[in-house]
Amino acid sequence: MKAQQKVVIHNSGNTMYASPIASVDSIKLDNTYSKFKLSGQTNTLDIRKNVIDSLTFTNNAVNLDKIYIIYNGTDNATIINPYSASGVTITATGGTVAVTSTSTTSNLEYNLLGASTSGSLTMSSTSPAKFVLNNLNLTNAAGPAIIVTGAQTNTFSLQAGTTSSLTDGSTNTKNGALQTDGKIIFTGTGNLNINGVKKHGVSTSKDIEIQNGTITITGAASDGLHSEGFTMSNGTLIITAVGDAVDAGDAAVSISGGSITSTLASPDVKGIKTGSNTINISSGTINLILTGAQSKAISAKGNITISGGNITANLSGAAVLTASGTGFDPSYSTAIKTDGVLTVSDATINLTLASTANGGKGISTGKEININSGSITISTAGNGAAYTNTTGVADSYSSSAISSDTDINILGGTLILTNSGTASKGIKADGNVTISGGNTTVNLSGATLLNASGSGFDPSYPTGIKADGKVTISSGTVTVTGTTTATGTKGISADADIEISGGTINITTAGAGAKYTNATGATDSYSSAAISGDANVIISGGSLTTNSSGIAGKGIKSDGQVTIGTATGNPTLKITTTGARLLVSGTDYSHPKTLVAAKAIVINNGNNTFTSTDDGIHSDVSVTINGGTNTVSAISATSGVGEGVEAPLITFAGGVNNITASNDGINATYGTVSGGTEGNDGSHLYITGGINIVTGSDAIDSNGNITISGGTTIVNGPTSQPEEGIDYNGTFLMNGGTLISAGSNANMTKAMGTASSQVSMYIKSSAQLAATSLLHIENAAGTEMVTFKPKNAVYYFHFSSPNLAKSTQYKIYFGGSYTGGSFVGGATAWGLYTGGTYSTTGATLKSTTTTSASATVNTISF
Repeated sequence: MKAQQKVVIHNSGNTMYASPIASVDSIKLDNTYSKFKLSGQTNTLDIRKNVIDSLTFTNNAVNLDKIYIIYNGTDNATIINPYSASGVTITATGGTVAVTSTSTTSNLEYNLLGASTSGSLTMSSTSPAKFVLNNLNLTNAAGPAIIVTGAQTNTFSLQAGTTSSLTDGSTNTKNGALQTDGKIIFTGTGNLNINGVKKHGVSTSKDIEIQNGTITITGAASDGLHSEGFTMSNGTLIITAVGDAVDAGDAAVSISGGSITSTLASPDVKGIKTGSNTINISSGTINLILTGAQSKAISAKGNITISGGNITANLSGAAVLTASGTGFDPSYSTAIKTDGVLTVSDATINLTLASTANGGKGISTGKEININSGSITISTAGNGAAYTNTTGVADSYSSSAISSDTDINILGGTLILTNSGTASKGIKADGNVTISGGNTTVNLSGATLLNASGSGFDPSYPTGIKADGKVTISSGTVTVTGTTTATGTKGISADADIEISGGTINITTAGAGAKYTNATGATDSYSSAAISGDANVIISGGSLTTNSSGIAGKGIKSDGQVTIGTATGNPTLKITTTGARLLVSGTDYSHPKTLVAAKAIVINNGNNTFTSTDDGIHSDVSVTINGGTNTVSAISATSGVGEGVEAPLITFAGGVNNITASNDGINATYGTVSGGTEGNDGSHLYITGGINIVTGSDAIDSNGNITISGGTTIVNGPTSQPEEGIDYNGTFLMNGGTLISAGSNANMTKAMGTASSQVSMYIKSSAQLAATSLLHIENAAGTEMVTFKPKNAVYYFHFSSPNLAKSTQYKIYFGGSYTGGSFVGGATAWGLYTGGTYSTTGATLKSTTTTSASATVNTISF
């Protein structure tokens, strides 16, 4: 002992205090303290026994470079201050400790230990300081538990394996239980619990940075963390607050790691918020629960960039209508909200808005949204509603998974969006929506919302993708599903053009249409539509499959022009409607058409299949088919329903076109001529090319005129009159191409017009040609002109070919057989046979006739 010169007190692996043994008069222990009586000192140095790890003795020099403040309940705090001669003054009155530092040494270390229910630390300094919290428990009813003045950075290190707590009181005149003027850095691996009874948990006029540690805001009368800026790279942050969880003022938020969990119940609060600045999230885990009205999980007026991490938010608060102007301004619960640009890459985002969150938004931005990669899952269940907007006009709102006041760009990633509220939207942009990659899935189950407007209602529909501008899809996979409860569903809808040049698109709508009274007081109707464009629909590539099973449901519907395919663009379309028609008023029905346009429909290319239990392709202006392989099936169980291709002006210029209909296969009409009359309404069917296979009742019907100048047209009408193979009211000019048509023996059936320039035959048989038989025409040398097998039993035929000549003898056979060659026609092997060998065995020569030397049209009866 005599050789040892100093006694050393240790805490948490550090040297807390050392004194020459000669200066220590005595060491006494009571129930609480180790009392060191130092020579020349009136008071003992009282150190709580539970903070002393060990006492050692040494001859070596001991460097005391740490300040210790040990709280002792209502007793004076123990102060160990090796810098008392270097500008650091510390006083303690009970648990009230005041530190004044004029030291220029940066990051002096203050070790804070012990507990006091009436304790506090007040510090004034101009140099950065480090505070080590080591099982510190402070409650200050009259102010902050810790307050540090001065603009310097203050680091709070949480001692490993310890739990500290800070609590202020209701009479606190400051803003936080922990308050500083300078930046706060949290580090260490220990735990810190903070209760902001008066206002915030942690408050600073600078930024807060969390490098490590577990920080729990057990309660805050206002914000959990309140600062000007927030940075987190590691650690755990758990917040329960009345106000915002993290309010970063108008400074930036940067999260590159760690875990943030918060539960907030008050209205109009934010989980993570910055005012006019940005939020950047590159890693970490965020889990936010907000139950108050119009709350936001992550909110910024500046841009938000999410380039990694795992974000989960659950919101259930209602929308709030705030009186403004001559109406109201709505505010909604929103998971991610920015007035700027949102960019998402390589993140996992799961957002849920409950049914109580009416009008709720998963993601909502004032500027564009760019989704490059990652996984985004959003569920919204809140209903839409009607309200009067700030200009006094009847308006409505609805929930949406992703919405932007400008454009939405999806370049990659996986999006799964589920919307069950009335009139809810999966993706909604006030500008354009562009999809060039990724996998986007939207599920809809909410109904159409009828909003009172004018003398009736204005409907708002559940919609998968909605743009007030254009929708452009060039790549990726898009799947939209509307259930039977999603009445009036729109799969993809745009006020401007819809352009599809690539990708795989699958849309299913099962919701029924309905009639209603529109804003003008007139009876109107709505229906589901897989594709609905207020302007043009342009499909130049990709694969589009739609299935609309609801009453009056449409496949592709455009108020503008529809263009399918280009010279090099070869899309694949499979459009199906299976719903019943909807009686709107009187004899006015809304029909479940596969393709309908207010303006022209142009098909240039593609492999296109249109299948309907009602009408197939309809345009109010014209249909032009220039190419592609086009199959139309319009088969209805309702008599007089099922038009294959219908428009005032119809042109077949190319492609292979197979049309099957229960009513008219091709119907050229302006809709102004009553059925059964022969008035010419000026409509026109032009066939200039292609292979056109048509069957129906009538197979071809023009309330105006027909001109055929090219192509191969194969037609089969009904067995029984009054319907026909070819029916026209105006003129029928056969000027080129090949035509073979078969139909009933209706008295209304007429030959081609005498002004036709190509030699033709109008053949009238008193006996049926059976569906199992053949019509064969050859010249005197046995050269085949036509061999045709009908779909059903027929009587009358229209035939024309460039090979027919005037003043030439021809033989007409029923029956026989045909071997070899090729076949063009319908699925049941009815149609045109060429290039093979015809045998008259079993055939009946019905007529040997010589065509006119002057007329082009020859009527042959037998």
